[in-house]
Amino acid sequence: MVRFILMFFFLSITLKVTSQDNLQGRFYQIGYNAGYASVDNFIFKDDDYYYEVYLQKIQILYRIKSGVLDYDFIFQPEINRAQHKLFNPWFAGHPDQYSALRERLMLHKFINEYIFSCGLIIRTSITEKLNIYGLASIGPGYFDEDSERMAKGIGFSDNLALGINFQFFRRFVLDSRIGFRHVSNAEIKQPNEGYDALELNLGIAYRL
Repeated sequence: MVRFILMFFFLSITLKVTSQDNLQGRFYQIGYNAGYASVDNFIFKDDDYYYEVYLQKIQILYRIKSGVLDYDFIFQPEINRAQHKLFNPWFAGHPDQYSALRERLMLHKFINEYIFSCGLIIRTSITEKLNIYGLASIGPGYFDEDSERMAKGIGFSDNLALGINFQFFRRFVLDSRIGFRHVSNAEIKQPNEGYDALELNLGIAYRL
């Protein structure tokens, strides 16, 4: 019985590797994800400011290595639309003194984010059509408005996420993901407090 279980285990691994050899070393999937991120969520909350962002991402996957664990490289251009408002006047000078800067910084504003992230995905299969994965990515971007937390111009987006994929209709894949998102400018300019947010994504992809 033990021998049969061991043989079945190693046969399953062999079949998995063999069936995925055609993915290794090539671009194999392209998809679109939409998401939402906010500083106000069930994990943490910041009362000093309001920040939420609606995300749109194109995702291109390259299979580095197939095996018991699959390793993918992800290319992910993003065009995002954020909203921001400062609530705490101390971030923009003494609240009892008139300040044109404070008046400007405390206005509700929209920020467009143009980001190109690259990263690594490590995934493992649960069933033939279902797999889970972890993602880590970083990339440069351009932010077209400033705030008390981040200067206008070049910035960077850092992301950590856990996700699940479900394949259906042979070549289509449903993707869902939850993660942590940080954007700042790596001290290129001041200010550089940046934004930290919890992120939710849902998307669809196509196997090439």
